[in-house]
Formats: sequence, structure tokens, C-alpha cells
Amino acid sequence: SKSGSAAPPRRVEVEISAVLEEMLSRPVRLTQRLVGSKAFSPCLRPALPVPAGLKLSKRANANISAPLAPEPPFPTVIIYNQSKHATQSVLADIRAVWGSKVRVLQTLEEGKQRLPGMDAALYVKPKTWGDLEHFKERLNFACSQDHALHHQRSARQVVFMPGWSAFAESAEAAVGVEALGLVWPGTEPVASQGLEKIGFKRICEKVGAPTPPFTVLSEEDAVPVDLTDAAAKEACVQEFMNKVAAMKTSEMGLIKSIHGGGGKGTAHLHHPDKPEEARRAVEKVITEMNRTDGIYFEQRVNTKGDGRFYQIELEVDGKTVADGGRFVWFNSSLQKVVEIGLSDDKIGMFMPTDLYQKSRQWSAAIAAEGNNNTRGTMEALVFQNEKGEFEVQFIECNRRPQVENEALALLQKDAKGHRRYTFAELMMRAKGYPAPTFEVATDASVVLHARWLHGNPNNKGQITYQAGSISGMTGPRLDYVKAELMAPGEISFTSDPQLGKAVITADSWEEMCDNAAEYFTLRKPTVMGASSTYAQTMYNLFTHPKMRSGEIASNETFTYLEIPEHSDRGVLNYLKDQVSPVLVSGYRPGEGIDSERFPTKGVQAGLEKLIGTLSQEPPRATEFTKFARGEASYEDYIKSLRAQLEKQGGGWVTVAPRDTAQQGNDSESASVSNISRVNAEVWAEKAGCVGYEIGGAQYQAGLIRGFDPASIMRLGLPYNMPAHSLQRSQYVNGLAELTPEIRKPLFESTAAVVEQHYRAGTTGGLVPWHPYNFHAGNFYDPATNYSPQDSTTGELLDAKCLPMPNWVFSAKFPLEALKGWTGRQIDLFAKRGVQLHQIRIKNPGQGKDWTAEAIWTHVQTMAAVFKEKGLLPPIVYIHNHDFNGQGGHIAAELLRTAQKANFNTLVIDAGYRKNGTHNDNTVQTSALNLEPEQLEALAEYNHNQQMIENILCRFDSRTSQMTPWNSDWAGGTEGSDIRIAKEYGLDVRKINDAKEIANEVFPLERAVTPFSEYKLRLGIAIMIEPGIEPKSADAVRKWVNGGGKLKVGGDVLVGLKRWETLVPKTPETDKLLANMPDELAAAMAQQSKLVGPADLPDHFSSAQRHTALGYQAKGLEFATSQRKGTDLSPLLVAPHVLHGAPKKLPAGTKFDLLVDPLDGSIPKKAEIEFLGFGLAPGAASGPDAAGRELVLSYLHEGQVVQVQLPDPDAAVSATSSSGPRKAAPGNKLEVPTMVPGEILSYSVKVGDVLKKGQPLVVLESMKMEMKISVPDELDGLVVKDLPCKGRTKELQGDILAPGDLMLELQEPSK
Repeated sequence: SKSGSAAPPRRVEVEISAVLEEMLSRPVRLTQRLVGSKAFSPCLRPALPVPAGLKLSKRANANISAPLAPEPPFPTVIIYNQSKHATQSVLADIRAVWGSKVRVLQTLEEGKQRLPGMDAALYVKPKTWGDLEHFKERLNFACSQDHALHHQRSARQVVFMPGWSAFAESAEAAVGVEALGLVWPGTEPVASQGLEKIGFKRICEKVGAPTPPFTVLSEEDAVPVDLTDAAAKEACVQEFMNKVAAMKTSEMGLIKSIHGGGGKGTAHLHHPDKPEEARRAVEKVITEMNRTDGIYFEQRVNTKGDGRFYQIELEVDGKTVADGGRFVWFNSSLQKVVEIGLSDDKIGMFMPTDLYQKSRQWSAAIAAEGNNNTRGTMEALVFQNEKGEFEVQFIECNRRPQVENEALALLQKDAKGHRRYTFAELMMRAKGYPAPTFEVATDASVVLHARWLHGNPNNKGQITYQAGSISGMTGPRLDYVKAELMAPGEISFTSDPQLGKAVITADSWEEMCDNAAEYFTLRKPTVMGASSTYAQTMYNLFTHPKMRSGEIASNETFTYLEIPEHSDRGVLNYLKDQVSPVLVSGYRPGEGIDSERFPTKGVQAGLEKLIGTLSQEPPRATEFTKFARGEASYEDYIKSLRAQLEKQGGGWVTVAPRDTAQQGNDSESASVSNISRVNAEVWAEKAGCVGYEIGGAQYQAGLIRGFDPASIMRLGLPYNMPAHSLQRSQYVNGLAELTPEIRKPLFESTAAVVEQHYRAGTTGGLVPWHPYNFHAGNFYDPATNYSPQDSTTGELLDAKCLPMPNWVFSAKFPLEALKGWTGRQIDLFAKRGVQLHQIRIKNPGQGKDWTAEAIWTHVQTMAAVFKEKGLLPPIVYIHNHDFNGQGGHIAAELLRTAQKANFNTLVIDAGYRKNGTHNDNTVQTSALNLEPEQLEALAEYNHNQQMIENILCRFDSRTSQMTPWNSDWAGGTEGSDIRIAKEYGLDVRKINDAKEIANEVFPLERAVTPFSEYKLRLGIAIMIEPGIEPKSADAVRKWVNGGGKLKVGGDVLVGLKRWETLVPKTPETDKLLANMPDELAAAMAQQSKLVGPADLPDHFSSAQRHTALGYQAKGLEFATSQRKGTDLSPLLVAPHVLHGAPKKLPAGTKFDLLVDPLDGSIPKKAEIEFLGFGLAPGAASGPDAAGRELVLSYLHEGQVVQVQLPDPDAAVSATSSSGPRKAAPGNKLEVPTMVPGEILSYSVKVGDVLKKGQPLVVLESMKMEMKISVPDELDGLVVKDLPCKGRTKELQGDILAPGDLMLELQEPSK
């Protein structure tokens, strides 16, 4: 059993000693045995008639394979197997050889549906598998109804085909089946009993085949113990424990039952000398098998070496050993996962060739000694011992064909080149045909039999199986997949968690690994139910260097792998976790300008119809389309754009819905961006539109509300015009300032996402990504040449993007600064070999200084610099808000002014007609030279866009009186300002005044990004500070100069500290910073907490890296948890569903779901139809019924899918939690929060004595971290309790509203 050499391969020939006639005439002699409590008489297998045209003899023509038989040997087969997969494997073999000539009946439990392709079913009661008395009753009934079955049974022409491991190997089962008048196709009872696990090991000892040391605890024919009798069971356990102790060994081993299989009936025993561990192992086996006979201890192999081993399986048919060896990899429960058949010349990868050939000889000898008469499998373990020598140890013989036999069957072929068919051959053998002669196949030398399991493996080899229902397989057909089965219907855990199998062929081990990796990537079962990490884990297995080099042993299948934390999600997961809760409880429940103002059914139905209509309208391709796809150059696109603008006298870019919804709908544009983009592609492009605005608050607000920013971005990338994405310079899309070390990989990942979207993975050249690099204030320090905008523009160019430099308009900024800025932008592009063509002016508001004359002066200044540098006139984009209805008219006047100067490359942003927040595009485009069909397209675009944004009616603030007509800034959005004011309990009509006061004292004047956010926060801080009265600029100055602080986030303090603007800093700015040194220091140190590339998992896709780096802690948390299904991203393409009233979605509503596999590939869409709401069966139906459950039904790919959820309107327990309690008013020992937000962390602990000015708690409010300090009046008090939970990596912190209890204190002890 030991070898260190590798002799040349040689074939072992094993002859069949008995002639066929002897086999047919030899009587079967059996002693009477007990099956349960019933006695069965011995039975004989009579000589059976031979199909016409066939002569059985000892000659070669009798050695036919199943495919060569002109007729099937039996007309009917009953498959008796709990496992749908095993049942389907038997059916597939029979159908492949004889088609419909054999009638196949499936045995299955009552209430279940038979598999497709079955001719009939024979139903048994649940949990009666193995009860042949019950099966006999059902068989007799079937025969009473089916006369053909009766006659065939009487003539012994019905084959009973087991596959269930313990039953298929049971001599008792063979006797019982024969007694039923059915043909048993397995091992004859005497041989089966002799080759039973204990008998097998004794045969090994007899023929000299090595086998691990063993001790029998109970013989196969031991008197059964009544396990319902606690005393008898305990006595049996004690007896077995005593026998284990009597071995006087500490060598690791296994307690095994001869009746077990597939990991069942086996228990690890690491310390046989420890009684309690022996008890656990013995009790596990007895409990699993519910019997006490045939139990033994087997010592584990290689315990003195490294413990690793490979399991090899050699197939025998009678006494003939098949070509090749099958190696097995399994989980910690010894359930097989992967079987790989290797031809003789490939075996040397895992064991010396001479040892392999010797193992074949031992296998033949064991089969001969055991009188094996059919197909079986000899199992052995191969390992290197502590001396480095190879050993083999035989452990058992499976006396039945197995579904994994195909891993060797495809390595052989018959005389006509047919492959072997396991179960068809079994029928031939049962008829009396001898084992046919096979030759080595030439079309494959490695065969993988991969099992499809539905579960989540871990590195210890454990698999947590998941529930669900199988409807089939998805993915392309692959030539190297020679067989694939997937059992449809509900996954069973009681019979077999295996869903199906795939048989993959290759010419080499490396090719097999490549094929397997590709297969588990492209082919997937369609599962309605919980998702599984199995496919990804299998991909990781076959791509792992250790597996590819053959270094992963059979008992360490998952040890070295990277195990996915979360499984791929299926459509049912999306519907259950991400869609149904919204349909039942609503999106952003309780929020909005009017929380009950949901869109009407007509609005929903109209948008649903529009989505369907626009999806059928092909947009026109443009030169941008070619550039975006890599089929034309950037200069080709610019040339085409200039020609279009020259013809039209200018152009326009649509800001709907990104900016119209930001200003007028609380930044709710994310969910309507996809359909709005399609509307722009189809109709706005025909109306002279040359760009589609996205980004900014659309991304950030989307993230906060549960949408993936990367998905929002991808859905906003148009087919035939560029996406103009707002970017806040070094702040990118959030409020945290990012360092170059973060920005550069962020820009690279963003470019990769855009490039993949347009170019399907091909790379090279400039990326069609046009962010307008908005840095409020255009700050530039001539002494150091520092400019945040210049730095990020250069970094974007380095990432091959095409940023659009952005000058922020203010009458207070000198034109000389604009001139210098323009020159720097041209030089930045030229330095990287790109000519600057497009440049932008952004007015964050409107104001009285926003006039056509003032804007034209700025345009002329820019154009003059381009002319000085010998460049074509720039394409100048203009952006502004409209608070007084004059925006569109100013735009039209500006276009006409430019046209008179022969300057036709002016492009002005606009919204749809009567949008209420931005330039009216019909007024603005009246100055352009548009054709009649363009004007018709414009009208169609406007009609559609208004219909789209009507779905956002709950958040519509366009009629708000907040923003005065002459406001000079946007202030974020009216909708969000109103929401934030409500959170603070403030009068929304006073917000704008507070912001103007803040700007007077701290004149950021479009300074550091995002200046409007800072104005809002400073304004709110002024309003909530009781020490500032009246609310005036003078009162604020007095408060600050008196040492007062303001409750603002650290981001605001950093902005005030840097003062990166073009206007002088006020004394009050420095004084406020001096009053808040600790808060400022903490904010300045915040950079050390930034999320960088090193913090990201290696498996993150470009989209996930974009989200994590761009949105920092929240982005990383989002990207990490996406696979849990906690986000709303799937509904980004279904706004009519997302924004509907709770429990009101009409039946018949059709919608798409965004299905993102999160592996870097482009997301797809799944088509869904909502079928309606219902009540769960048996649920109370009254309106006040507690615990009422709703059932939501959907239709997907022709299959009805149902989701059950609690009804939120049902009566609930009065003891349910209602969230954080309010602090008692006037009680100084109960400290309320004045600032709404999420608790991030406490800066004190219970028992601390508070000191005025020290950090107390950190909240996140209005997207910024805010550090609350100990006020003077709490100085000296002691912390009694911290009633709130802070944020962790897994869980959100408590959300507090003004007045909620934040801290409990007590007086210091005297």
C-alpha cells in the first residue's frame, strides 16, 4: 500500500469467470431476513426472455452496451427515490437510450407534482420512504387501475429503480422488492451483504487490500434496539462507548453506520479517549439512522502526517474495473461537491501510477471475493504519510450506480462510439446481459461532474442550504457541457438539497478548470427564493491557484477560498426585500410637502404607458454616439456639434429632471432620471438639445434615500448626447473634501463605469464623461498657484475624462480673474494633449445682477482669451435658476445678442415649459433657428417631461413662497429647505431671511463648495440659537464677538477657516473659529478618517469603488451592504411603482426591475407584472386584526411569484417601541437634542464629570458631522446614562428629532 515511484501506466485486465448461462440459471439462496417487522420469503430471479434478434453467448456479440440494444430490456420502470435530482438522472439515462419506448413511473409523496417527462406517478404517504408494506399497498392499487402494469408485474417486466443510497445497497430492500414481483436491478442480496461496509473491510483484510483500522460496535445482524425506550437506548450508547474506550487509542476516527451515505450516519470522533466526545458521536449516528445495527469505528488516515488526503473512486462492473479514476471533493459533512474523472495517463497528478494500478488490482480482487454482480464503486483514500510516502487505504464499496458515474462514463465508449449510460446499463444487467466491453474514449481525458447545490459554503466546509423553487437554467449553451440536469420545483432538504448537475469535459486539468470557471459564471439556476453563494464559491474554487495545481485535497475543498459574504440575488429576492415593502408601506412614508398627496391612478397609468411607448421609440444616432462607442474621435464629435450650433444659432441643454426636481421636488430626480433620459434621447435631441444634465444632489440625495449613486449615473448616460454631470471640484459629489490620493482612483473608477457602459469593456482614448467642474468662488492663489478646480480638472483629464471647466458667476468677481482662469483652463488641457472646446458659466441662483448684458460680457472675456491663444471660439454653456419667470427671456436675449456678434456657440440650460424653477425652453429656443419638426419635437418632449415629473407631486414645492424673486442663489432646493426646516421645527418662511443674515456676517459669496449648503447651515444655526435675539446681522455679530458658538458641522468650520473665495473675510469669521477651537481641530483632523483605496475589498467593481470613494463612509457602507438587498435601486426604472400610495398599486401594473449582479457587468432589467394584493390564508381579515399578513402576487417570465409581508396597518401590540423618548422640559438633568440627526458616537461615558466646552456627542445632521459641546449650564454634572445607540459598521445609530432625550445626568455626589 505504499509507493514512492511512478511506474509507466499499464492496463489491468480482469476476466469474468462465470459464463452467462450459469448466471441466468444459478438460484439465489438467501436466508429469511426481517424487513421492519414483516417476514419475507426468499425469492428467485428467474431466467428472463431475451429480446428478439439477440443471442446471448460468451462471445463478443453478447457484450453489447445499452445504446446498441434495439429494444429496451424492460417496458416499465418505477423510480423509487426521494431526490428529484437522482430521479431525473435515472429518467435522463433511460430517455437518452430508448426514448419513450420505456414507460417511467415516479414514486413521490402525496401532494407533490411529478417531474416533466414522467409518464405517471405512484404516490406514497409523506415520510414513508423505505416502508415496503405501504409501497406494496400503493403498488397493488396502481395495478388495479392499470392493467398493463399488472400484467407486466406478473411477468416480472417491471424494474424497481432505486437511487437512494442506503436503500439501494440494502440486501433487505432487494429481497423485499423481489417479493413484490418487481425486478431488483442492483447488487444481489448475498453479494450486497458481503460488500457491506463492515464486510467490505473484512474482505480487504482477506485479499490484502489496505484499509484503515476499525472496530465493530454492532454487527449488521445485531438485534435491533427499541430507541423509543430511553433506558434501552442509554444502555446501547453505553455499550458502544465502552467498546470505543476498550480500543485504548487516541487516534482520530469516525463513527459510521453501514446504512448511511452522503454524509448521513457518520460522525467525527477527534478524541476517542474522551467519553463525552464519544457519546456525542455515537448518539449522532444512532439518531440520524434511527437504528443501532451495523455501526463501527474507523480510524482516520494520515493522522501522523498533515491530515490531507484525496479520495479516489474506481468503478467495477461485476469484476471488471472501468478505465480511469474518479477523484472526489466534499464538504465537512462528507457530502460530495465535485467529482472529477481522470484517464489513466492523468492519474499521476494525485498518486504514483504504480500505486494506482495496484489499487485497480485490489479493487478487482475485492469485487471477486464479494461476488459483485453489477456496477459498484470502490472508494479509497490516497495521501502522503509523515515520511513522504504515498499510501492508499480502501474504506468502502458503494454497491449501486451513482449519478456521478458520468465522471468516468464519458472516458469510455462502446464499439459504435457510444458513451456509457449508467442506469440504462443497470437495466441491461438486470436482464442478464454481461458487462459489455468498452474502449478508452478519445474525445476527453478529464470529466467534471459538478453538483448544483443551493447554499452558502464557508471556509470550514459547512454549507448552509437555502430554500427556494427552481424553474430552470439561464445562460448560454456551452459545447463542453455534455450533460446538465436541473430538477424543477421546490428545493427539498429532507431528501436531497442537490438541485442538479453538470458534466463538463476537457482534454487537460487546466482546461477543465477554465471550463468550470466559465460555466459557473455563465450558467445559473433560476431560483425563486433565497439566494446562494454556491456558484461564486465554485468559480473561486476552479480559479484558485492551489486547485489549478492540484494542491487542494478532498477534505479541504473550501479551506483556501475567498467565500462571498453575500449571495447573488434573484428576482424573488428583489421583489421580497426591495419592492414589496415599498408597495405595502410606501416610499419615504410621512415625508413630503404634503405627505398624503400621492399621484392619482391616472398619473401612474399615464406614466406606465409613456414608459412603454418611449421604450419602443428608437433614438437617432449622432456623432456623439459614435464617439461614445469609440467609433469616432472627440474632435469629430466637436466638429459635428459646432456645425449643429452654427445652423441653429446656438443650442440648449435640458436640466430636467436633475435640477428641476432638485429645486422643486426635494431632489427626487433619481427615480425619474432613466425615463427622462429616454425622453431626451428621443424627443429633446430632435428639438436641438445637445446635452442632458445629471449628478450633484441627484446622486447624493439618491444615496441617502437608498439608491445606488453609480446606478443613477449609469441610467443618466444618454445614447446620443453627453451627460453633463455636476461635480463639486475636490468635494466631487459629497460634502467631504477628498484628497488627491482618493480623487485619482475615484475618477479612474468613474471613467471605467462610463467606458464600460458605452464601449462594452473595450478601453482606450478619451472617455465620454463630461462633468462640469463646479467650484464656487473659482479660488486661485497666485502665490502658490493653488486652485482646487485646476487640480481636479487635471486629475479628471489624467483619467481620460473630458471635464467642463466652470466659472461661477458673481458681479463681485473681477473680470481680470475670469481672464486668468480661462487661460489656465486652456493650458491645463493643452498640457495633456487635449484642446479645450467647451467651458461653462454657472449662476447658482438668479438675482438682480443676472442680466443678458452682464453674461455677454463674461462670454466675451472668455472668447477673447481663446482668440489670443489662436483657438476656435469656445462653446460656452450657461446655467441659472429662474425665480421670477425672466430666466427664459434673459436667455433668449442673450442668444440674440450672441448671434448679432456672429457667436453661435452659446448653449443655455433650460427646463420644460412651465417647469417653475428654470428657464422655459419654449421661450429660450424662440431665439434659435429651429425647423418646424424640431418645434413639434420640443412640444412632445415638454408634454412627456411634465407627465414624468407629475409622479413626484408629494414633494412638489414649486408653489412655495420661500425664495424671493430676487434671490441670488439656489439655496440647495426649496423642497429640501422645507424638509430641513420641519425637522428643526422652524418656520419655513423665515429660512431665506436667516440665510441672508448668515451671508451678511459670513460673506462666503459663492465661495468654497458647497457654499449654498454652508449658508443654509449657518442660517439654521442662527435660528435655533436662543441667545441670538432678534434674528438680525447685528445680533449675530454681538453673539459671536461675545464668545458665542454656533451649532454647525465641521465642514462649515473648515470652509470658514480656508475662506477660498474672492471677497475679504470678516472679523466675525475669525472670531467664531476662535470660539470653537476644539470643534475646528476635530474637523481639520477629519481627513484621517477618509475612506481610501486601501479600505476597499478587492472584489469591488468599478461602480462599487466609485460609490465608496465618492461618498465615503456612507458610500462604503452602501456598497458593502448592497448584496443584502437593503437598497431601493431596483426601482430606479419604475417611478410609477415607487411613488404610488401604500397598498394602492393597481393589479395589472407592469414595470421593470433593475437587476444589478454587482460583478461589474452592465445591469439588466427584469419585466414584472403586479397581480394584486391579498390576505394570507387563515389570516384575520378585520381592519383591527393583529398580525394580519398580506400576500403580494407578481408575474415574471410566465411564473407567478408570491411574497408575504405583515400588514403595517394591522393592530400591533401596545408594548411596541415608539422610538427615543422626549426629554422632560425644564429638567436640566435630561438633555435634549436641538439638532435633528443620527447619533454617531458619544464623546463621554457613564460616570464622567462634564466640563464646559468639552466634546459631548457627535451627530450627523444635514449630511454633515456635527460635534456638540458641553454648554456652560451643564458644567460639573455627572453622566448617568447614554440612552441612544451610536452608529456601527453594521447598524445605523438612533435618529433623533429636536427635543428627543440625548443624555441623562445627575448631580455630583457630595
